[in-house]
Amino acid sequence: MARTHIDKEQLRQRRAVLYDAIARGEVTLQYAVKEMRAISRLTQAQFAEHRGVSLKTIKEIESGKGNPTIQSLNRIGQFFGLEVAFVRTETLRAKKIVPAVTEAISSE
Repeated sequence: MARTHIDKEQLRQRRAVLYDAIARGEVTLQYAVKEMRAISRLTQAQFAEHRGVSLKTIKEIESGKGNPTIQSLNRIGQFFGLEVAFVRTETLRAKKIVPAVTEAISSE
């Protein structure tokens, strides 16, 4: 699959949107990891290696079937200045959760 050109400003805007959605508690783990990888413009294998986790971990999280360790989640989020934290369940139930990424994200 051919990559489309995305300029630095578009990537900065995508990062800002992701941060806002996370701050509001409107993002799933699956969406957040897919979006972080898309912003990084890396394949699943490259992203896993860069973050120090297994390819299996990334694939499972992105498919919504993963049960990653806190250590793995912190490694994934560290590059984006994120770490694991609690979110009130009432907040999540009251808000619309961001759907899965609709853009094509290259994977192996």
